[in-house]
Amino acid sequence: MKYVDRGGLAFFLKGLAQDYDVYAPRQVGDELVLERVDPDEAQPEVAWNEHRLAESYKPFFFQTGKVVSRWTAEGPQGAAPTRPRALLGVKACDLKALQIVDKVFRDHTFQEPAWCAARESNLIIAGDCTGSADSCFCTLLDDVPWPKSGYDLSVAPSDGGWLVDVGSQKGEAHVAAHPTLFREAPAHAVQARDAARAELKARLEALNARYRTRDPLELSVSKNLKTRIWAKLAATCVQCNACNLVCPTCHCFLLHDVKTPDGSARLSMWDSCFHSGYARMAGGGTPRLQLTERFKNHYFHKFVSFPRNWGVTACTGCGRCIDACMGRIDKRDCLYRLETEWLPSEVLGEIH
Repeated sequence: MKYVDRGGLAFFLKGLAQDYDVYAPRQVGDELVLERVDPDEAQPEVAWNEHRLAESYKPFFFQTGKVVSRWTAEGPQGAAPTRPRALLGVKACDLKALQIVDKVFRDHTFQEPAWCAARESNLIIAGDCTGSADSCFCTLLDDVPWPKSGYDLSVAPSDGGWLVDVGSQKGEAHVAAHPTLFREAPAHAVQARDAARAELKARLEALNARYRTRDPLELSVSKNLKTRIWAKLAATCVQCNACNLVCPTCHCFLLHDVKTPDGSARLSMWDSCFHSGYARMAGGGTPRLQLTERFKNHYFHKFVSFPRNWGVTACTGCGRCIDACMGRIDKRDCLYRLETEWLPSEVLGEIH
């Protein structure tokens, strides 16, 4: 465990800008947003995000509208390489999201080249949550609001500076390159961080206590697939697709060809399972014509089929879908109502 003072961390980020495009939370009006740190700044001004930002870090690895190939008179060309990025402030829910999408894009025979290249080249500097949004629910998924794996470096505020955990050889190399900035962490600073972690976890558990289900979510969703409650849960959905677009684990995409001045290009575009044409087949038919069926499929995929296929739930509890929903649909509430709310006719059916 290492320790660096506040000025030292800013100096460290400035040094990283020689090899990376450094992105960090910056204060813009009343919001914290991810912005590129200007390497020419004498003392880069970055903000500490107490919890996950409104936007996820997924676009740094999986962009929408990315050119995956081009065709010109000279023949086909691959996608242009991008400069590696150093990403500051990645919270535990976003780290988990990257590991979830790894299951699809990296950890098997058929790999997505751009995703794999970004995962290899980008530097991830994670950070403890020191607060929570009202929509955060990682503890409902038995996770914790601090990084446990999947980072190169992880920082946590303590004792007027930053505790630094090293999580990879890449992170170790960057720390070793700045021996005057980092020193061994004092024991009292580590104890203070651990106490702050326990306190925040307890607050999150209290915040989400009313949504805790009796059964594991995979069982809770799978056993209630035929209930007519789904129509009530989806009643205010307007198919805006916001929940999918802000979700750090949604990874569906389609390929779109466009003409260019010198030929043509193929783009990778994010797709959404709420879109009416998402499951349309070649003959024009679709197995999920009704919105309720698409709404149900969204939950089935995240909480049933993905864990059955890949061994992990495709949700991190970040709560962005709750914040973004125009219909004020709360995923926690939907999961709870699935288990606790019954229609009279269905109860009678169970009896008979």
